[in-house]
Amino acid sequence: MEVINKEHPLISVIVPIYKVEKYLSKCIESIIAQEYSNIEIILVDDGSPDNCGKICDDFATKDIRIKVIHKENGGLSSARNAGIDIATGEYLGFVDSDDSIEPFMYKKLISSIIENETKLAVCAVNYVFENDEILTKSNLGEDCTFDFYQAMIEMNSHRIFDMGAWSKLYHRDLFFNLRFPEGKLSEDYYIMYKIFDRAQKISYVSTPCYNYLQRQNSITHNVRINHDHEYAAKEQMEYLEKKYPELKVLGHAAYASAALTVYDSYIKNAVSCPQKDIKHFKSVVWENRQYIKNADFLSKSKKVQFQLFSISTAMYNIVFKVYRKIKRV
Repeated sequence: MEVINKEHPLISVIVPIYKVEKYLSKCIESIIAQEYSNIEIILVDDGSPDNCGKICDDFATKDIRIKVIHKENGGLSSARNAGIDIATGEYLGFVDSDDSIEPFMYKKLISSIIENETKLAVCAVNYVFENDEILTKSNLGEDCTFDFYQAMIEMNSHRIFDMGAWSKLYHRDLFFNLRFPEGKLSEDYYIMYKIFDRAQKISYVSTPCYNYLQRQNSITHNVRINHDHEYAAKEQMEYLEKKYPELKVLGHAAYASAALTVYDSYIKNAVSCPQKDIKHFKSVVWENRQYIKNADFLSKSKKVQFQLFSISTAMYNIVFKVYRKIKRV
């Protein structure tokens, strides 16, 4: 039965879980410790072969707000979707099981939603390393609201937030007949522009509330490079071009940027990129060069990055590795 309370609506926090027993307790404890207490915590054991299932069950005996789903392994999207399907909250949040959240996260996000009369709020993020070092993007800005046009620019430029599902709080209506695509990586990219379109107005909380763990053996550090990030960006480009022609430049520039991001993944993971793929990435950048030039939201350094890649991949590789050591996230 859905709990309805206009001042303190129920939030369903969905946690997809697979092979994270080292991090899971800290994650769950950070959700239990939320200052905003009207939450249900949905732990989705996605067929994890370790002790995650038992950890979930043990926590469920200690807090009546916790629900546990044990299911066959189906991947991150499948686990999130299973949680959405049983959630009873008016609002939905997602926390990855190796991450943690600050105790004020959902209090700040729901307050921002109510105050600004939005259906979606996003917060700033801490990048946490396994040696406990924490990095936060320096240009956090101030609390504010974005319309759809502005929010799409911010999300695609990654200036203060990106496509990650976990740094946001959503009214459940935004997921009506919409789910994360199963069998895909970059699953957030495939649907976030559609969710932003439905929301139209987005609240932004500049305080870092989400602690995003930078694991060396995580899904983004893999010898098998997946191209879904590029494919998702292409779908977004086609969607915007059809429905919002005024965002055509954004869509095309973001597609070129995504193609380059996939190439960057080869460098990060020390995997040799096939020549046919290099040729493809170069053609994507070349075909969208005018959109890149006209994209005011792209930084000068990003435009230089495109130019360098077009001129020499060997030189690009060297510069990227140096830049990566400096930036780290």
